[in-house]
Amino acid sequence: MGILKSFCKALPLAVLVGSVSFAFAEDECMDASFGKMVRTNNKYIVCDPELNAWRDASMTESSIQKSCTKKNLNEKVSLKNISLVCSDDGWEGSFVDSRDNRKYAVTVIDQQIWMKENLDYEKMFGINCKQCDGYHIYDFGDAQKVCPKGWRLPSIDEWDFISKNGGIMNVATTGAFWSSTKVKESTAIKQGYAADIRWKWVEGEVDKVQKFFVLQQPLPRKNGYPVRCMTDK
Repeated sequence: MGILKSFCKALPLAVLVGSVSFAFAEDECMDASFGKMVRTNNKYIVCDPELNAWRDASMTESSIQKSCTKKNLNEKVSLKNISLVCSDDGWEGSFVDSRDNRKYAVTVIDQQIWMKENLDYEKMFGINCKQCDGYHIYDFGDAQKVCPKGWRLPSIDEWDFISKNGGIMNVATTGAFWSSTKVKESTAIKQGYAADIRWKWVEGEVDKVQKFFVLQQPLPRKNGYPVRCMTDK
């Protein structure tokens, strides 16, 4: 037994615990470390005072590399001229469309800002939609140019990135959104790609997590679908 103890003492800590930074991080989540965010095992973790333990950082926290906990409620950070505020629901922000002064909730995903609400601009574009609550739908042509200046349609790949990384987009029902991805014109009908977004709420370690399933399907360009806009990196 003495030989085994001596052998273990001689081994590097990385061999004994597998992940040095995470082992240290778990030990250090106490009052002095509340709100601290560190990178370990290719992801960010946050010392959360409510949990009194480390948790995975949200996608927004990872994107701006700053945690949002009870320790820094109401703190503000600026990204691309949009102010984000640390709230009980995490980092929150808003954008005002100067064309009609409509205000939209936004979120940060991989250093890009996404609208968390469907676009509701109607002065130049849009299709009448009686069942749409607080937003408009657009055909493929209008969807390509309806986003405010500095914003654009996401591609299928960008929708897919969200689906694989747990981005919160405040979508309530299954549906389709236009994407910027285009398909080759058919001799019979010109078609565009819509991102067919299917989602459900599942229980996560801390809270409910919104999971997306993104399909891509060619649809007639005259069809009307909602739009979400995003900024470039």
